[in-house]
Amino acid sequence: MQGVSVTLNIPEPTEAERVFKALAEGGTAIMPLEETFWAHKFGVLVDRFGTQWMVNCEKPK
Repeated sequence: MQGVSVTLNIPEPTEAERVFKALAEGGTAIMPLEETFWAHKFGVLVDRFGTQWMVNCEKPK
């Protein structure tokens, strides 16, 4: 897939870590899962099939 990113909004940081790790297996982490100013956890990866994923766990507003 080219020009497409799939975004997952996950409410719990531990679940975001689990999902990111599972999707990254056999793939490549572009931006490691880490805290940002808007999220407890955010990361970008390309899975083993070439699909780009953004995993996001937002902080409460």
